[in-house]
Amino acid sequence: MKKVFALLALLALATLAWAQPTVDGTIGADEYANTAAHEDSGTTMAWTVDGDTLYFAMTMPSRGWAGVGFASEITDKKQGFDMYIVTMQDDAPVVLDMYQAATRNAPELDEDEGGSNSILESAAVHADDVWTVEFSRPLDTGEATDVAIVPGNEMIVTGASAVNMDLARRHERSNRGGAFVIEGFVF
Repeated sequence: MKKVFALLALLALATLAWAQPTVDGTIGADEYANTAAHEDSGTTMAWTVDGDTLYFAMTMPSRGWAGVGFASEITDKKQGFDMYIVTMQDDAPVVLDMYQAATRNAPELDEDEGGSNSILESAAVHADDVWTVEFSRPLDTGEATDVAIVPGNEMIVTGASAVNMDLARRHERSNRGGAFVIEGFVF
């Protein structure tokens, strides 16, 4: 009986390992446990929480950089949002961990705001003016520049896209399709 139980436990652990997404810049049909879409922007998001790690993926139409941000509440527009922006640097895609310190300015790298890069893994592909992005990060980094994600709790998710890869250039105004906000989002 002990051998049967041990075998079942081993199979259960193997199944959990298979369920963990592979961060490779492609999103498989059943790779993530959850999905959501923001139809107006054409953005799709997928995520899996595995232990204390969030695996997040999205596709977003954009000729330039694209980003997603998380917050527990909106205090002053996007100030305080934990941002993840994907762009091209030296002809290669890069996913940046950023923080929105000021209401109107561009977000800054976490390292420049007293935090650290909390991305565990990332991969991105930009093809036919669409970004496919995957990254993982701890649910709670303990840093002021990162929002603590508590599965089951409502949060705010925002997305933005730009017409070029220059991070200093802002996205279009929200009413022109350059940004969106989803309130009541639950991981």
